[in-house]
Amino acid sequence: MFKEVFSSGFSVFSIFSSQNKISSGHKGILLRSFCFILLFFFVSSSLIHCSKPKPKSNSEIERLKPKKKADDRDQDSDLSNREYFDEDAEGKPIERKPEPSPGVNLRSYASGSSGCKKGNCKNGEGIYVYDTKDVYSGRFVDEMREGWGTLAYSDGDRYEGNWSEDRKSGAGRYVFRDGSVFSGAFSGEGSGNGKYIKAGRALKCKLENRKLFCK
Repeated sequence: MFKEVFSSGFSVFSIFSSQNKISSGHKGILLRSFCFILLFFFVSSSLIHCSKPKPKSNSEIERLKPKKKADDRDQDSDLSNREYFDEDAEGKPIERKPEPSPGVNLRSYASGSSGCKKGNCKNGEGIYVYDTKDVYSGRFVDEMREGWGTLAYSDGDRYEGNWSEDRKSGAGRYVFRDGSVFSGAFSGEGSGNGKYIKAGRALKCKLENRKLFCK
């Protein structure tokens, strides 16, 4: 395009110079003006061309799209068939360090006399110390344990789980003082079926009156 403009402009300049008697000095001025106009046109065209955004290719568009995070079970179909999620890819139990025990703080209430130590131990959330020095923290209904709560025994064991009419009932776990854990479904006082994990080994067991019976 620039070449065509230059050729046309130069032709006009030649015709104008041949048909009009002008001095060589005026010709120089006219030629410089013509060159300046061509230079201005060239620079303007270049700037306009550079300012146009370059269209992105399909591969660039796909690369810039946000990636969806896949669920673990989408990536590995074997996970959907796991009975327990504390197993590794080969189905071996994973040894887990015991979590910080809430029973440690509860034990501090056992140093004094028995009775309600905090909150509402009749209908609400509270902390109660029994004559045995066991400490319960959780919900009460009509002075009975109801809903989710933790019972820290005087010997260091503890139960964390659901209660119904002052008895362990439903999902819960029993944490022994050595860090081993029994998790399962409880029915009745201290009775439940579930899984016992100790030192990375998992067993199906039954818990009765705080005693384990494993297969």
